[in-house]
This record gives sequence, structure tokens and C-alpha cells, in this order.
Amino acid sequence: MLLLLLTGGQTRAQDTAQGGQPGGTPVRHRVGLYITDLHSFDFLRGTFGASFWVWSAGPAAARVLQTMEFANADQVAVRLESTVPRGTVAWSQRKITGTFREQWNLRNFPFDRNSLEIHLEEGVDEEDRFVYGADVANSGYNLREVVEGWRVRSMRVEVGVVAYATNFGDPAVAGPASRFSQLRAVLELERSNYTGFLKLTAALYAGFLVCAIGCLVPLTVTTFAPRITLLVASLFALVINMRTASLALGSAHGATLVDKLHFVGLAYVVAITAVTALVRIRTENGEAGEVGRLVRLDHRSCLAAAGLFILLHACLLLQAAVEG
Repeated sequence: MLLLLLTGGQTRAQDTAQGGQPGGTPVRHRVGLYITDLHSFDFLRGTFGASFWVWSAGPAAARVLQTMEFANADQVAVRLESTVPRGTVAWSQRKITGTFREQWNLRNFPFDRNSLEIHLEEGVDEEDRFVYGADVANSGYNLREVVEGWRVRSMRVEVGVVAYATNFGDPAVAGPASRFSQLRAVLELERSNYTGFLKLTAALYAGFLVCAIGCLVPLTVTTFAPRITLLVASLFALVINMRTASLALGSAHGATLVDKLHFVGLAYVVAITAVTALVRIRTENGEAGEVGRLVRLDHRSCLAAAGLFILLHACLLLQAAVEG
């Protein structure tokens, strides 16, 4: 009985601080967020850094910020904090710097677009007693420095509810579930330059050009070994460059546009190698009159493979640009 009285007293004290009553209309606080800095984009760890102001206006504004959880943050630090009375309500704000988790989608790099999200969640009172109201008019962004290689397309803030299949052991909650108010700030980003893409594909296209030029030399006994050496070196270079691109984009468990372009390049080198070996074998075993026909077959096969390489690359780039 004493425990129930104490629990009831704590609940009523919280309701009084929040300005509401148990079982009544949930208390609403106007909450907003203004981003001043983006930094430390880490594709491999799936994080980004941000600094922003967050505020609350209502009957218990300071307490709202104290019980606010940054649900998708790895770490946060409070730089500045203030609370000022504004008539019948209070206005409280904080300056936050933190690192937040993000599922970077780089499959269509460099035409990729990403949505960076910051989740603010009430950590004490459920939605039947307390809810956020989005301060859309005052929320936004003004970055001190432009994020290299990126452009902010837009930002929005929206409120919602996050549900958990537990009451976290609260004896005042009847069922094994709970729902808390949540505010999401979403920044839409897109690439602003393609320098990184050129760095990751320069070796691919250089290897293609070298192989294409090498195939223009007629295949003979003296040119067979140099061509094979050239093809093997190109194949090795493509494999190394593909590995470097995968590490840079964090694509070890998924194929990005850059990976697909390298796959086409590898297939091109393998096809040219197969044609070269086949023509060489036929030249050695065939009659002298077939040499001219085999040389023409070699040139036409190499040209067809080069044309298919260019066509497939154009289609992949166009598809990625459309999908974004």
C-alpha cells in the first residue's frame, strides 16, 4: 500500500510539472530544431556529425529537454542551455553536438541522394500524457560551412509516435506495450560534384583504353605475348581498383554502380583474352589462307566487345542517374 501511495504521488507530481492530469488531455509542447553544422560523414561506420539548437516552449519546457532522448545518436554533448519564462509558459533551448547513425545508400554513387535523420524522443511520459508539437515555422538549417561534395536540397520536421513491445517494468502501465512521442528532423542531401567518382573509375577507363588500343595491333606470333601480358596487367589493375572502390564506399555486402561498372570492365578483359587465345590457336592449327580471315575476326570481336562495354556503361550510368 505504501508503494502504491508513493507511486501515485510521483505520478501526480510529474503531471503537475507537465501541466496535465492523469487520464486527461495530453500536454503539448512546441519543439523545434535548427541545424548549424554537418560534418564527419563516415560511410563505413554509417554515421554523421551534426550541431544544432533544439528548443521547447510550454508549461515545463526545461524538463522536456531533460527527458528528451536522441534515439539514433551514438553520442551527444550539450554545449549551452537556457530557460526563460514567457508569460504563462517557459522557453528552453540547448545547443547540441553529436554523432548520429545513418544508413548511407551509395548504390547509385555519384548520383545518390541520402536523407540524414535526427530522432528526438520523449523518454518518460507516454503519448497519452505528453506529446510533441512540431515548430515547423522556426525549424530549419543554416550551415556555417558547405559540406564538401554535397548539397542540401530541403529539410523537414515531423512528429510521430514510436511504439515498444514493453512497458519497461512500469507498474502503472497495464499492458506490455508503450508509446512515446517522437520528432524527426530530416535533411535531404544530394551530390554536388563527381570528383570522387572520377577518382574511383579513372583506372577502369584507362585500362579499357589501353586494351582497346592494344587490340588494334594485328595478332601475330610476335604480338601475342605482349597482348596477353597487357590483358593480364589490366585485369589485375581492375581487380585492385575495384577493391579500393569497395572499401571507399563501404560496399562489401552490396553492389554499387561503381562495382557494376568494374564487373563490365572485367567481363570485357576476359572476353578479349578469350578471343585472343582462340584466334592464336586457330592461326597455329589453320592453313595459311585463313590468317587474313582470323585477323579480321580478331579485330571485329575486339570492336564488338568495346562497343558492348560502352553501351552497358552508358545504360548503367543513365539508370543510376534516374533512380538517384
